[in-house]
Amino acid sequence: KRANIAMPTFEDEVALWGDASPMATIERMTTYGVQEVVVKNGPSGALVYADGQVIEVPVERQVLPVDTTGAGDSFNAGYLAARLQGASAADAALAGHRLAGTVIMHRGALIPRTTPDGMRMN
Repeated sequence: KRANIAMPTFEDEVALWGDASPMATIERMTTYGVQEVVVKNGPSGALVYADGQVIEVPVERQVLPVDTTGAGDSFNAGYLAARLQGASAADAALAGHRLAGTVIMHRGALIPRTTPDGMRMN
């Protein structure tokens, strides 16, 4: 059985597979039958393949991180939560960027239940 969605980090794909670019990661993963690929690339944003299209989704606002622990997992959570609520892949990537951007502003990936940007965490 194949995964429907893959959310690799480009740095890991370079180390493991020698991918030359985020697009190379997408091309490799789609040959395995993955239908949606989100290649996270830190402050450079994400390259998303969904519904037969490739979309570059930059980070909206660059922040100076306090601690990058959990950044990728936070992006994944924001992305998947948005997709489950019916958001497009591009809007989901923006949600992922926002959540990751909030998490990296706090030490140890521990954020207050209500953050300064109004994002409610329960």
